[in-house]
Amino acid sequence: MNKYSFLDILTREIEVIDLEEKKKLKFEGIEIPMIQRDYAQGRKGEVELRNRFLTSIFSALNNGANLTLDFVYGSIQKTDGKNYFVPLDGQQRLTTLFLLYWYIGNRELDEFDSQELHINISKFTYSTRSTSRKFCEEISKIKLSFNKTPSEEIENSAWFYNSYKKDPTVK
Repeated sequence: MNKYSFLDILTREIEVIDLEEKKKLKFEGIEIPMIQRDYAQGRKGEVELRNRFLTSIFSALNNGANLTLDFVYGSIQKTDGKNYFVPLDGQQRLTTLFLLYWYIGNRELDEFDSQELHINISKFTYSTRSTSRKFCEEISKIKLSFNKTPSEEIENSAWFYNSYKKDPTVK
């Protein structure tokens, strides 16, 4: 079984098995389908789950080790002749990786690399609600100043609407 990073799925040709036939495909993006539950890692009641996951990630980063997450699987959806990866399992992990790439990219990358990362992560989206989709589009563009907490900076952005606060995925 091949292993790919979050950015590999968004930027490179990857090997997939389609009807028992191996192919190489390039995905235009990752789209979380309507059937998925809301993003749970960010919920206030999920502190222990979130801390366990983040501890594993930061331990791997600090030790220069690979962290293998449970596999992510899904289907290929063609829209306007373009391939999209639609996960059936792994939505929580993919969303967490999207947010980590976004945050660390804002924190650590220079302007050029940051722009490239933002272009790539903008290919991650949700179909669950229009507010979730629009939020992902907008957050992938924002460059944090770190003068306030990220949530304060986001909520103070001109594009941020109060309706986002009612979206369980955005919360």
